Amino acid sequence: MTAQEPLLTGHNVHSAAERQAMLESIGASSIDDLFAQIPDSIRLQRPLQLPGPLSEWELERKMRGLAARNETTRTTLSFLGGGAYEHHLPAVLDALADRGEFLTAYTPYQPEMSQGLLRYLLDFQTMLGRLLGRKAVNCSVYDGATALAEAAWMACCHQNRNRIVVSEALWPDYLQVLETYMPGRGVEVVKVPLDPDTGQIDLARAAKELATAPSAAFIVQTPNALGVIEPLADAIALAHEHGALANVSVNALLIGLTKSPGQLDADIVTCEAQPLGLPLNGGGPYLGVVATREEMNHLLPGRIVGVCDDIKGEEALALISEEREQHVSRDKATSHICSNQAWLALKVVIYLGWLGENGLHRLAELCAKKARYLRNKLLEIPGVTPAASGEFFHEFALDLPVPAAEVLKTLQNKGIFGGIDLTDWPGGSSQRILIAVTETKNRADLDLAAASFRAAIESA
Repeated sequence: MTAQEPLLTGHNVHSAAERQAMLESIGASSIDDLFAQIPDSIRLQRPLQLPGPLSEWELERKMRGLAARNETTRTTLSFLGGGAYEHHLPAVLDALADRGEFLTAYTPYQPEMSQGLLRYLLDFQTMLGRLLGRKAVNCSVYDGATALAEAAWMACCHQNRNRIVVSEALWPDYLQVLETYMPGRGVEVVKVPLDPDTGQIDLARAAKELATAPSAAFIVQTPNALGVIEPLADAIALAHEHGALANVSVNALLIGLTKSPGQLDADIVTCEAQPLGLPLNGGGPYLGVVATREEMNHLLPGRIVGVCDDIKGEEALALISEEREQHVSRDKATSHICSNQAWLALKVVIYLGWLGENGLHRLAELCAKKARYLRNKLLEIPGVTPAASGEFFHEFALDLPVPAAEVLKTLQNKGIFGGIDLTDWPGGSSQRILIAVTETKNRADLDLAAASFRAAIESA
């Protein structure tokens, strides 16, 4: 730095001489040369229309003002669901998970220095194995959709088949991820429609598809995209009857009231762990879980923590399986997901430890009872009918006498997110709506929602 150059240059850390030296080293005469390949026709020919500079506190105030314009579940009464749900998050979650040693933990490549991280990942595997009914659990994948798709590929590898039969009533984003994963691997995805009356998968149609050609797996989700609980025992038995694996994607809270898919003999069970202690976060990050029979644990994507002996012969923890492309050749990798959601897995461990088995049952019971209360109130409105006769958990679909979009817009103007418009969903229509209820709603909330729905429908 010469005497003529300022001592403080803000964020412009390189001097003019340094910038010129860098340009000369790459054969450019000016910074404009770096952009020469961009046609003038698509370049902005004027300065950016930005406000003048602000001090730090002025900028923070402005950004907070913009953020305050967002509508969230804390500023509105929300009945949104569709795979992500508003649940109460106890204070102990952040109090423990935000400790510095957890926030700064990294991939446990050196197990002797990562016993704490490995311990809670092992606890995660153990807890989710008990919950889902299959002992072999990975830790973990990005979300429930990728977990379902990875499980489908597991089935194809185990069965050495390239065809899967899947319920049309998966969450649309889950189905989209599945249909993104499979074609590039040469796997045919055969969709089975719903029974229009029950809202459950049409098992007769499924039987025909399974009998048409050897299939690696029969995939169902419960509750499904209409909120209806699928007949899992029958679906699993049907899969096995035709030599296919039974893959089940489940809302983990439902297991507080029913047998787990593993107990019903599902071969691979997946779930989105967001309802188990994770905030909505505007759509993520979330946490996907895959659980399977122990004889298929070598096909699990991601990592598996296990107990071993250290060099002193003492019990220790280590990653006993890492079949990712970072550790094996790409063609032999079980998955190309390069990370796992370890910090979110910690939150799930804390949440399940705080909740306990009795708490899980009570939470599921509260969600179910409150959903039934609101559904019954809404069915008292003239013209409102059930979209399906099948049993539901804490989410249900209704047919309205007017367009759903109009009703939802009116409710939103009153500070209520009334649900999801099912116009473009499988088995949906422009007058069909999906409503989710959790333990976070009290009687006054539900009564207000019912009265608001009635007013919105009558004014549409």
